[in-house]
Amino acid sequence: MTAPRPATAEPGFVALEGGTSRIEVIPAHGGRVRSVRISGREWLVQGGGSAAPNASQVVLAGAGWDECAPAAGAGTVPEWVKGVGGRPVPVGGEARLQRPDVSLRTGSEGHTLTCTWRGERLPWVLSRTLLVRPDGAIEARYEAMATGTHRLPFLWSAHLLFALTPGTRLNFPEAARFRVSAITGAAMIGGGTEGEGKWPRLTLDGKSRDLSTPWSVPGKATLTGWLDLGGGRSIIQLTQHQARLTISTDGASVPHCGVVIDRGGQRHGARRTLFRRAAPPVLALRPSLGAPDRYAEALGDWQSITWLVPGEPRRWTMTLRGRT
Repeated sequence: MTAPRPATAEPGFVALEGGTSRIEVIPAHGGRVRSVRISGREWLVQGGGSAAPNASQVVLAGAGWDECAPAAGAGTVPEWVKGVGGRPVPVGGEARLQRPDVSLRTGSEGHTLTCTWRGERLPWVLSRTLLVRPDGAIEARYEAMATGTHRLPFLWSAHLLFALTPGTRLNFPEAARFRVSAITGAAMIGGGTEGEGKWPRLTLDGKSRDLSTPWSVPGKATLTGWLDLGGGRSIIQLTQHQARLTISTDGASVPHCGVVIDRGGQRHGARRTLFRRAAPPVLALRPSLGAPDRYAEALGDWQSITWLVPGEPRRWTMTLRGRT
């Protein structure tokens, strides 16, 4: 069974560089990308040993860029799914709690680092090959395949954690469907915790909010939603003041992107009190093969999931580019 690895004071890491970009990967922390630095700017939220992947904590409590497979949400696979029905999935998935197989190679494109994870509760294999190009573009090439005898529902997501400030801007395809799966600290129309709208407008606490400026979410709120990216190539843009990060997906489509806007201090499960400061606000982006992050909902009312077929690898690429 998958078990969390004990954190070390200074875990070893592998660094790749190209142009003005540098990334650092920690194999002992589930293959986490702990740093994405472009033109001297660090994009990811940093974390020490206490932020190491932990089976008892949600992914939002971590740092950097985690791979969540076969699903990020804890729960069990519905009983009707042939071959794997009833099997449990830990919070954050199996991949981030493993030490993946790692290989470092040099080819015509430069150095590449491949991490490979294998399912223990469900039959799957996932590999991610990282390359930093001479122009500074960072490529993450993925391949996933079912290793059992039946097709497998797969809810992979990459969980990238960023700082959230009044200067943060977020651009997705205009008018794309945006579905809210959870909200605390604010009320939607009718007082529910789920809803649907068109990006980027959402009504919270009786006021229309522009989510392309995530800071417009009420100060005590934590919002989790999923945006439909559609098929083919998709582009996500994150702007922090005068710097811009573009995340594009190619290959087999990445049809969804999760968005977590945490202004309410839920990252570490503790709200602001008279004697305790809330955790710094964060923004999580989660390109995903399904939505939301739990099998029960993705295979239920949402009907948004990718199926892996034995012997047929699914491949996709996620590319990061930055500029100031």
